[in-house]
Amino acid sequence: LHLQKLMELLIADDHTLVSFFRKRITCSCLDKKHQEVKSIKKMGFCNNGQCPLPDRKVERSKMLYCTRCRYAYYCSRDCQKAAWSDHREVCKKKAEENAKFEQEMRIRDQNQNSM
Repeated sequence: LHLQKLMELLIADDHTLVSFFRKRITCSCLDKKHQEVKSIKKMGFCNNGQCPLPDRKVERSKMLYCTRCRYAYYCSRDCQKAAWSDHREVCKKKAEENAKFEQEMRIRDQNQNSM
């Protein structure tokens, strides 16, 4: 599971928690609770340690992500810029990992299609 998503689960709203477990539990025991909480906005966690928002929480649908590594999420472009010096090395590593994974998937798909 993605580190950002794990951090969000630690501070999660009811909607996020119910949705997370509902996808992983095969019974219908969370269906009623899901109906109750689905109107609650899902909240995310800004990756900038100096984010001015309370608890660095922001509505997830309004979050921006690093387009290079697709790993870090931010509440605004200003927070993304402010966090760049801390994020730069992680970004480079994650971008390289993503590129390697995507290349492996392309090769695998080509091999499956040629059979």
